[in-house]
Amino acid sequence: MLSRKRRRLLLLFPPLILAGILAWRLLLKPERDVIPPPEYHDAVLAEALEVQVDIVPGDCCAAALARGGMDAREAARLVADVRPAYDLARIRSGQAMTLFFENGLLRNLVYPIDRDRFLEAVRLPGGGFRGRVAAVPYDVRRETVRLRIESSLYEATLASGETMELFDPLSRMFEYDVDFNRDIQPGDTIAAVLDKKYLDGRLAAYGDILAAELMNGGKAIQVVRYPAPGGGSGFYHPDGRSTKRMFLRCPLPFVHVTSRYGMRRHPVMGYSRQHNGTDFAAPYGTPVRATASGVVTARGRDNGRGNYVSLRHANGYTSHYYHLQRFAAGLRAGQRVDQGQVIGTVGSTGLSTGPHLHYGLVRGGRYLNPLRLQSPSLAPLSREALPAFQNYCALMLGPLSTRPAARALPLPQARLGPLPLPSGGPVDPR
Repeated sequence: MLSRKRRRLLLLFPPLILAGILAWRLLLKPERDVIPPPEYHDAVLAEALEVQVDIVPGDCCAAALARGGMDAREAARLVADVRPAYDLARIRSGQAMTLFFENGLLRNLVYPIDRDRFLEAVRLPGGGFRGRVAAVPYDVRRETVRLRIESSLYEATLASGETMELFDPLSRMFEYDVDFNRDIQPGDTIAAVLDKKYLDGRLAAYGDILAAELMNGGKAIQVVRYPAPGGGSGFYHPDGRSTKRMFLRCPLPFVHVTSRYGMRRHPVMGYSRQHNGTDFAAPYGTPVRATASGVVTARGRDNGRGNYVSLRHANGYTSHYYHLQRFAAGLRAGQRVDQGQVIGTVGSTGLSTGPHLHYGLVRGGRYLNPLRLQSPSLAPLSREALPAFQNYCALMLGPLSTRPAARALPLPQARLGPLPLPSGGPVDPR
């Protein structure tokens, strides 16, 4: 028989178990209360769902949206609804669309049209979508950039900490005045006033170069961007001369002269003869530009010249481009081309020992030395426009040099000031 003490313990045991169960449930209940129900938890995740869809070659908008998780019918409606703002059939490979979903449905879409504009599509409360094209909200800052050249402008741009996007527009500022392959000396410097575009505090793009000064062998060459008389803008020296000349100094960027105009021993034929042009060594595929505006008189191939193009220019000039790898798409005889337009790429076709361009220049049936051509300047500013232009030069060139800038004449303040900046932010479509 159980003792009285053991009977008391047995009687107390069930209440203790019950109390433990109640305590356990009471303690866990608050934890369950802070866990959201499944439908709420999913909605929270859906609000944060952002999907980026890369556009691949041959892609169409419907396929890209389907990869991003959109229903086919919804995708078709979106494309139709935003077409008045932008046709999504024009999406380009290499770009990316960003899709934002809420509760499994597309809330809005962002597609970068180009560097300065983007499309935003937004779901409307009553159904359907509305599209708008807005400006990228850059923070545009006007800054001065300085480069010191020890070997080449290309390497100086790299060493300056700027991006290589700056190289091409900076070199084009002086392409009529300086041959960057032959004329640059160690210690030459370039300073430029330009607009820089920042996004989220980081450099995103370069705007226009407004003025630049090249110190080349102790000689200052100054160039200013200014509205041209016929519209648009051009580059001018402080005395009002346009930098633009009838011919470019060179049909190729950053190249090496391997054979000059005159007598030479032919590298393939093995005997000496007159070399009626200049050879520029460059990598395969380097773009070849027309050195002056003109008409294509010949486009073909033969055993000596390889793939060649000939252009007829004003004042009896003709230019020749030999040993091309390929022609520009659509280039044909009788077509008009503009100065600087790409007409082909560097190759090694015909009698050639390596990739290079033979560039020849003829006038009146006589071959000329392209490196010695004194090309005339085109379209200077009028005498009436000079006072306002020279005041503008004094303003823009001042930060670039300790030397006195162009003489500034007294004019009303309203005539002065920099060119207008790009728009600073998106436009409200409502």
